[in-house]
Amino acid sequence: MSTDNGHEMGGSLEQQGSLHDDGGKSVLVVKEDRKFPYSKGLMAMSLMASGLSPDRSYEMATVIERKLIARGELDIASGDLSRLAEEVLATEEDDVAVRHFRQWRRLDHLHKPLILMICGATGVGKSTLATMLAHRLGVTRVTATDMVRQVLRAFFSNQFMPAVHHSSFDADHGVRLDSSGDALLTGFERQVEQVSVGIKALIQRAAIERTSMVIEGVHCVPGAFEGLEQLDAVVVQVVVAIDDEELHRSHFFARGQSQPRAVERYLAAFARIRRLQDYIVKRARKTGVPVIDNASLDDALVEVMNLVLDTIEAELD
Repeated sequence: MSTDNGHEMGGSLEQQGSLHDDGGKSVLVVKEDRKFPYSKGLMAMSLMASGLSPDRSYEMATVIERKLIARGELDIASGDLSRLAEEVLATEEDDVAVRHFRQWRRLDHLHKPLILMICGATGVGKSTLATMLAHRLGVTRVTATDMVRQVLRAFFSNQFMPAVHHSSFDADHGVRLDSSGDALLTGFERQVEQVSVGIKALIQRAAIERTSMVIEGVHCVPGAFEGLEQLDAVVVQVVVAIDDEELHRSHFFARGQSQPRAVERYLAAFARIRRLQDYIVKRARKTGVPVIDNASLDDALVEVMNLVLDTIEAELD
């Protein structure tokens, strides 16, 4: 189902799969003049938006399936199905899950694009979180800020724009600074300044086209993007970090088989990466942007999802 703001709501309740009563006929979800067979899989996707784990969401979808069968009816209106799902959540979970489920359903009524910006240092799990959040929110456009940096590298020479020709944790190689300054942070700030021009253009284009998107990367530094509040869009900014150094380091080892040389490079620069994380977190604290510790992917996913839903709820009220 396409919404007015251009993103696909992949888990909508009216888009269901196959549930049969004892006579072998499908139990259909009815919305206006359309009918869709019910699906536990898609219902589970809807329930995950309320903060439930995938396994728990599927369990709840199974409970809903049993209740539908017990009704003995072949059709159920999409609104009635939503209310049934809320009843199950209220019984099996808590009021918070019900509230978040209702908030997620209201995404269809959001007439502005959603722009979710996820910032964080290398190796904190930004890309994984961005992909999972986009899936749950039904957003089809996910962009990494490092791709913007790569485009700038292709168009501007090292002599003209040296900062973008290095990784964030090597950005000091593109600047000249006397011994009294912090070359790493100066180089990184310069890189952010240059890459942010391209990021702003992407955001402005998405707002004009009314297309929701998720942007993730080290360059989405809080405070680096002025005028976001003036866009005709719902913009949510968040910083993802990993407080535990050893846990952060272990994220690089997880890439070992597919990117052995890259892992060696990341580990050699680990102290620099941690310094950039400290810098980004301080900027977030200063500007009031939420910082989420990705010690647990499931917990971080729920926290960001809840932040997005609460922001949307405030926008619609």
